[in-house]
Amino acid sequence: MSRIRFEIVPPIGHPEEPVFVCGNIRTLGEWDAARALALRWEGDRHVGVIEADTGVALEYKLLRGSWEAEAVDAWGSVPANAHHNVWLDATVHRTVADWKDRYAGRLTRDRVYSRGLASWRELLIWLPPSYATEPERRYPVLYFNDGANVFDPETSPITGVDLAVDEWVRRLAVEESMPEAIIVGVCHPEGFGEGMRSERDIDLALDLGGVAYADFLATELVPAMDAHYRTCAERGARLIGGASLGALNAFHAAVQFPEVFGRMLALSMVPGGVELPLPAEWPEETRFYFDYGTERIDAGLEPMHRALAGRFREQGALEERDFHVVRVIGGRHDEASWRTRLGDGLRFLALNCQASAR
Repeated sequence: MSRIRFEIVPPIGHPEEPVFVCGNIRTLGEWDAARALALRWEGDRHVGVIEADTGVALEYKLLRGSWEAEAVDAWGSVPANAHHNVWLDATVHRTVADWKDRYAGRLTRDRVYSRGLASWRELLIWLPPSYATEPERRYPVLYFNDGANVFDPETSPITGVDLAVDEWVRRLAVEESMPEAIIVGVCHPEGFGEGMRSERDIDLALDLGGVAYADFLATELVPAMDAHYRTCAERGARLIGGASLGALNAFHAAVQFPEVFGRMLALSMVPGGVELPLPAEWPEETRFYFDYGTERIDAGLEPMHRALAGRFREQGALEERDFHVVRVIGGRHDEASWRTRLGDGLRFLALNCQASAR
């Protein structure tokens, strides 16, 4: 017999609701939802353990109590059965993109050609639920680096956990903390380049391709979105955000193009080995949000953030009105931690979009 431990990260909305694993063996209910394995909530995920015969080809699905509420992927489709071949004790990690009875909005693929980058750039674009039903309405836009991590746990590298930006926007819109918004996840080239640096890092690093990439965001992507989608074309209705090196590039873009981006969100921003210039004076109606954790890589980020806050104050920016720097006790440098912290940043930034009203 082998022990199989399930660790399931739920959607942002109602995370503590019971989650079940239903599968093809007796301890998982033999596909009977009423006899599925009930998991227990442990802080930020649902956990449960079974014993299974070594050599069994395990198949299972995740439910919220019934087949009407089974897990769906980031596109709203019911995925095929998940598989795990039982040989040794193991831990199975899964992230639920959403539930079938609650999925809303529409995730689409698009691309735009960049003259500055001399290449096509792939985009993942999420349209809020009302986009299809309110044709006169316009929406603020959230632009996020690392598009593969923004919506879909299946494409998020290494961790299998996404930032759940769409889930947060839906939740905060219901809370009336922000309006419904369009979200653009900008994808980066895959693979490795010169010196075995990832193409993603080359794309974002300011001492490599990051300056040209930020120019693309502000001078090519934003105009393309404004031309082809019902956006609210105001700087206070545009947010640029990212995590780690993606946060550093987002900060650079917001500083270099204050007339384009009035909101900036940076999770666990890393120094990047460059001196970041600030505008001569703090632009009106601008808000910046930074956070960093206290664990692993993030533990070394406090001095940079303290110095940055000091430079902002020297410009006359007011903390908790114009900018906010948050030290997250226990925060780590990974998607699982960032997704739990993202909501606080979006609440603070409070996008404006006068044209978003019906």
